[in-house]
Amino acid sequence: MRKKVFLLIFGSLSAVLFCGCMSPMENPYFTVEESGLNWVDIRHYELGKNKPRVRVRLDGNGIVTVREGTSPLVGNPFAKNVDNPQWNDIRETRVTISRDEAVFLFQSLVDKGLFEKPKKPDDIEKANQIYVSANIQNKTVTYVDPVGDPDLAEQLMMVVWMFYHPQPRKGQK
Repeated sequence: MRKKVFLLIFGSLSAVLFCGCMSPMENPYFTVEESGLNWVDIRHYELGKNKPRVRVRLDGNGIVTVREGTSPLVGNPFAKNVDNPQWNDIRETRVTISRDEAVFLFQSLVDKGLFEKPKKPDDIEKANQIYVSANIQNKTVTYVDPVGDPDLAEQLMMVVWMFYHPQPRKGQK
Protein backbone atom coordinates (compact mmCIF):
# COMPACT_ATOMS: atom_id res chain seq x y z
CA MET A 1 0.00 0.00 0.00
CA ARG A 2 2.79 2.44 0.90
CA LYS A 3 4.49 1.69 -2.41
CA LYS A 4 1.31 2.58 -4.35
CA VAL A 5 0.87 5.84 -2.44
CA PHE A 6 4.53 6.72 -3.01
CA LEU A 7 4.25 5.99 -6.74
CA LEU A 8 1.01 7.99 -6.97
CA ILE A 9 2.56 11.02 -5.21
CA PHE A 10 5.82 10.74 -7.16
CA GLY A 11 3.91 10.39 -10.44
CA SER A 12 1.72 13.40 -9.65
CA LEU A 13 4.69 15.57 -8.72
CA SER A 14 6.55 14.45 -11.84
CA ALA A 15 3.57 15.32 -14.02
CA VAL A 16 3.30 18.76 -12.45
CA LEU A 17 7.03 19.38 -12.80
CA PHE A 18 7.42 18.20 -16.37
CA CYS A 19 4.05 19.06 -17.88
CA GLY A 20 2.69 21.98 -15.90
CA CYS A 21 5.77 24.18 -15.85
CA MET A 22 7.38 25.84 -18.80
CA SER A 23 11.14 25.84 -19.02
CA PRO A 24 12.63 29.31 -18.44
CA MET A 25 14.38 28.97 -21.80
CA GLU A 26 10.99 28.64 -23.54
CA ASN A 27 9.39 31.62 -21.83
CA PRO A 28 9.49 34.64 -24.18
CA TYR A 29 8.96 37.00 -21.23
CA PHE A 30 11.68 37.22 -18.62
CA THR A 31 13.52 39.71 -16.45
CA VAL A 32 16.56 41.17 -18.15
CA GLU A 33 19.73 41.28 -16.10
CA GLU A 34 22.67 43.56 -16.75
CA SER A 35 25.25 42.00 -19.06
CA GLY A 36 27.74 43.38 -21.53
CA LEU A 37 26.90 40.38 -23.71
CA ASN A 38 23.31 41.52 -24.36
CA TRP A 39 22.64 43.30 -27.65
CA VAL A 40 19.86 44.33 -30.02
CA ASP A 41 20.36 45.25 -33.67
CA ILE A 42 17.46 47.13 -35.32
CA ARG A 43 17.40 47.82 -39.05
CA HIS A 44 14.90 50.15 -40.71
CA TYR A 45 14.68 50.41 -44.49
CA GLU A 46 12.59 52.52 -46.80
CA LEU A 47 11.54 50.74 -49.96
CA GLY A 48 12.93 52.14 -53.19
CA LYS A 49 16.23 52.62 -54.93
CA ASN A 50 18.82 54.66 -53.02
CA LYS A 51 16.52 55.27 -50.07
CA PRO A 52 18.30 55.81 -46.76
CA ARG A 53 18.69 52.95 -44.32
CA VAL A 54 19.14 53.15 -40.58
CA ARG A 55 20.78 50.63 -38.30
CA VAL A 56 20.80 51.03 -34.51
CA ARG A 57 22.79 48.61 -32.39
CA LEU A 58 22.40 48.73 -28.64
CA ASP A 59 24.96 46.82 -26.59
CA GLY A 60 24.59 45.80 -22.96
CA ASN A 61 27.60 47.88 -21.98
CA GLY A 62 25.66 51.01 -23.00
CA ILE A 63 27.26 51.71 -26.36
CA VAL A 64 24.72 52.65 -29.03
CA THR A 65 25.94 52.72 -32.64
CA VAL A 66 23.80 54.40 -35.28
CA ARG A 67 24.56 54.01 -38.98
CA GLU A 68 22.60 55.77 -41.68
CA GLY A 69 22.85 56.21 -45.43
CA THR A 70 22.37 54.36 -48.70
CA SER A 71 25.68 52.49 -48.59
CA PRO A 72 25.54 48.69 -48.39
CA LEU A 73 27.77 49.11 -45.31
CA VAL A 74 24.77 50.36 -43.33
CA GLY A 75 23.04 47.01 -43.50
CA ASN A 76 26.15 44.86 -43.66
CA PRO A 77 29.45 46.05 -42.18
CA PHE A 78 31.20 43.25 -44.09
CA ALA A 79 29.84 44.26 -47.51
CA LYS A 80 32.28 43.69 -50.38
CA ASN A 81 30.71 45.60 -53.27
CA VAL A 82 33.16 48.53 -53.20
CA ASP A 83 32.15 49.52 -56.74
CA ASN A 84 28.64 50.41 -55.55
CA PRO A 85 28.05 54.10 -56.38
CA GLN A 86 26.55 54.59 -52.90
CA TRP A 87 29.53 53.01 -51.10
CA ASN A 88 30.61 56.24 -49.35
CA ASP A 89 27.11 57.35 -48.32
CA ILE A 90 27.36 56.29 -44.68
CA ARG A 91 27.36 58.24 -41.44
CA GLU A 92 28.02 56.66 -38.07
CA THR A 93 27.54 58.04 -34.60
CA ARG A 94 28.10 56.49 -31.21
CA VAL A 95 26.45 57.36 -27.96
CA THR A 96 27.04 55.91 -24.53
CA ILE A 97 24.14 55.42 -22.16
CA SER A 98 24.19 53.91 -18.69
CA ARG A 99 23.94 50.15 -18.30
CA ASP A 100 20.70 50.66 -16.37
CA GLU A 101 19.20 52.51 -19.34
CA ALA A 102 20.31 49.69 -21.65
CA VAL A 103 18.63 47.12 -19.36
CA PHE A 104 15.47 49.26 -19.36
CA LEU A 105 15.39 49.35 -23.17
CA PHE A 106 16.07 45.60 -23.45
CA GLN A 107 13.30 44.92 -20.91
CA SER A 108 10.83 47.10 -22.83
CA LEU A 109 11.49 45.06 -25.99
CA VAL A 110 11.17 41.73 -24.16
CA ASP A 111 7.89 42.94 -22.62
CA LYS A 112 6.55 43.82 -26.09
CA GLY A 113 7.14 40.24 -27.28
CA LEU A 114 10.57 40.37 -28.94
CA PHE A 115 11.12 36.67 -28.19
CA GLU A 116 7.65 35.46 -29.14
CA LYS A 117 7.35 33.54 -32.38
CA PRO A 118 7.83 36.19 -35.11
CA LYS A 119 4.66 37.19 -36.95
CA LYS A 120 4.88 37.89 -40.66
CA PRO A 121 3.19 41.07 -41.88
CA ASP A 122 0.10 40.60 -44.03
CA ASP A 123 1.71 42.40 -46.98
CA ILE A 124 5.51 42.38 -46.83
CA GLU A 125 5.83 44.90 -49.68
CA LYS A 126 3.70 47.49 -47.83
CA ALA A 127 4.97 46.66 -44.35
CA ASN A 128 7.13 49.02 -42.37
CA GLN A 129 10.54 47.52 -43.11
CA ILE A 130 11.82 46.92 -39.58
CA TYR A 131 14.07 43.96 -38.91
CA VAL A 132 15.61 42.99 -35.59
CA SER A 133 18.16 40.55 -34.24
CA ALA A 134 18.93 40.19 -30.56
CA ASN A 135 20.81 38.24 -27.94
CA ILE A 136 19.53 38.89 -24.43
CA GLN A 137 20.31 36.55 -21.54
CA ASN A 138 21.60 34.01 -24.11
CA LYS A 139 18.20 33.96 -25.85
CA THR A 140 18.55 34.82 -29.51
CA VAL A 141 16.11 35.90 -32.19
CA THR A 142 16.47 37.07 -35.78
CA TYR A 143 13.57 38.33 -37.87
CA VAL A 144 14.15 37.36 -41.51
CA ASP A 145 10.88 39.06 -42.49
CA PRO A 146 9.84 42.53 -41.38
CA VAL A 147 8.38 42.70 -37.87
CA GLY A 148 4.66 41.95 -38.17
CA ASP A 149 3.53 42.74 -34.62
CA PRO A 150 2.47 46.42 -34.60
CA ASP A 151 3.19 46.88 -30.87
CA LEU A 152 6.70 45.47 -31.19
CA ALA A 153 7.32 47.48 -34.39
CA GLU A 154 6.25 50.67 -32.60
CA GLN A 155 8.57 49.92 -29.67
CA LEU A 156 11.47 49.20 -32.03
CA MET A 157 10.88 52.47 -33.91
CA MET A 158 10.78 54.32 -30.59
CA VAL A 159 14.25 52.96 -29.81
CA VAL A 160 15.47 53.94 -33.28
CA TRP A 161 14.14 57.50 -32.93
CA MET A 162 15.72 57.85 -29.49
CA PHE A 163 19.15 57.66 -31.09
CA TYR A 164 18.71 58.38 -34.81
CA HIS A 165 18.79 62.06 -35.74
CA PRO A 166 18.79 62.37 -39.54
CA GLN A 167 21.77 64.22 -40.97
CA PRO A 168 21.88 65.90 -44.37
CA ARG A 169 23.60 63.84 -47.03
CA LYS A 170 26.41 65.11 -49.23
CA GLY A 171 25.07 67.40 -51.91
CA GLN A 172 21.84 68.10 -49.98
CA LYS A 173 20.98 71.34 -48.26
